[in-house]
Amino acid sequence: MQNNIQQLREEFKGKVGRLNDYLWGAGLKDPVTRIQQISFLFFLKMLEEQDIAMEKEEKLTGHKHKSIFAGKNEKFRWSHWREKTGQNLYKFVRDEVFPFIEDLHNGHANIRQIFHGAKLLIPDEVTLKRTIEIIDTIEFSRLDTDIKGDLYESLLASIESAGELGQFLTPRHIIRAIIEMVNPKIGETVFDPACGSAGFLITSYEWLKFKNSDPKNIEERDVPEGKQASYGAGTKIGYGDKLNKEQWKFLTEKTFHGYDVDPEMVRLALMNLILHGIEGAHIRRKDTVAGAEDEEDLRRFDIVLTNPPFAGKVDRERIKPTLPVKSNKTQVLFLGYVINSLKPNGRAGIILPEGSLFGTNKDDKEIRRYLLENTKLEAVVSMPAGVFQPYAGVKTSFLVFKRKPSPKLDEKEQIWFFDMKGDGSSLSAAKKFGPQYKNDIPKLLELWGKNQEVAKPYSWFTKVGDIAENDYILSANTYNPYSGEEKISHRDPKEILGEIEGGEKKLGSALGEIKKLL
Repeated sequence: MQNNIQQLREEFKGKVGRLNDYLWGAGLKDPVTRIQQISFLFFLKMLEEQDIAMEKEEKLTGHKHKSIFAGKNEKFRWSHWREKTGQNLYKFVRDEVFPFIEDLHNGHANIRQIFHGAKLLIPDEVTLKRTIEIIDTIEFSRLDTDIKGDLYESLLASIESAGELGQFLTPRHIIRAIIEMVNPKIGETVFDPACGSAGFLITSYEWLKFKNSDPKNIEERDVPEGKQASYGAGTKIGYGDKLNKEQWKFLTEKTFHGYDVDPEMVRLALMNLILHGIEGAHIRRKDTVAGAEDEEDLRRFDIVLTNPPFAGKVDRERIKPTLPVKSNKTQVLFLGYVINSLKPNGRAGIILPEGSLFGTNKDDKEIRRYLLENTKLEAVVSMPAGVFQPYAGVKTSFLVFKRKPSPKLDEKEQIWFFDMKGDGSSLSAAKKFGPQYKNDIPKLLELWGKNQEVAKPYSWFTKVGDIAENDYILSANTYNPYSGEEKISHRDPKEILGEIEGGEKKLGSALGEIKKLL
């Protein structure tokens, strides 16, 4: 069975790789455009496969199914128009198929959103025909959601110019560590205000299924050689078999929410979520921290998980009025938005650039004060600078905190700091994973699982009062009690002296023998 799954995975991966290369060679140099166009055609084929599966289910169960291809819509089936050639094919897909999908009225709200304003950008009839021929050989119905989801993520990860697109950058093993620490539970809402391609939401979904699976049904994920460290806890997958019908409905239709300012990111996020089996996620194109406010900005969530953009600048006059600190730094605005988006006792995990944790300007200090007054900051995890390689070398930390029911700065509270020196990778531009690289993530999760323990030289506690007196600085290095200690283990001086004396005796004896010979 495992070999069969691996074969399907490799087969699909090879075809997706050929499509990517083929479209690049045909002139689609922008990686997002390539993925978008491949994804549109994936969904057009999958819609017919799903429709056929539901027709079979109707015959077996008696549950009524209204086909989206009924009557005059029969011509929009993939199997009907894929045989067209030349200009007839190109014009039909561009002028009729895309508008038909956008106008779907059969409960496929997210499919409509994916195709809203979509355009066929494949440059010519020959390229389109060849692309369709390759996709036609992929039987999506043979692939379960785990395989489809994994492979779509591998397509996203293959974008060579991802360094220009911060949305792609959050490494999955870091996401998994944050989610394990925040620990979303079934029945809680999960929100990412800068969701990109939905990595935090999808990994939360995998975590919730894993935590609600019978241990007998948990399987080992087939991880490529040398990648085990990057997958971490994600090497085990569960299918949520302990969830009842109502819990499944909540999980797939009401749990996940996300915003992104880039409409193309919204498309990719929705495609990614649907391919992972999450058809009812609520993803909106929205400028989270700037522009007009609406009712959604006042909504509160149980869990917020995010890696907000670091480099952006926002004009002060466009900043949303309810944000606690007005700044032109996006990370300051997003941290304020995350805090305000939490329900009382709601929990959050957020990645931030190291500079915002020790910056001395007014905005940085004010948002740190607001954080400590309004939340119980449970953990500051300092990460090495190379975690985001090969796309960025910036040093970052992530924070885990819980929203207080009412604001109060408790100087006696203690914050747990953890100093991560390695994440199981080379931390270089030539990103590699393997057992030869230092990996402190298992130690992080082990100590967290014991209700945050002090373990030299990894972790320690610092009082909020001490931090408040120090401009609310939250950089781990500022409070590391081990940083001044000599890391080299020195030998006893008497032992060294004894060795020197012994060496001198041997040398004297050797010199005596030489003199005799002379």
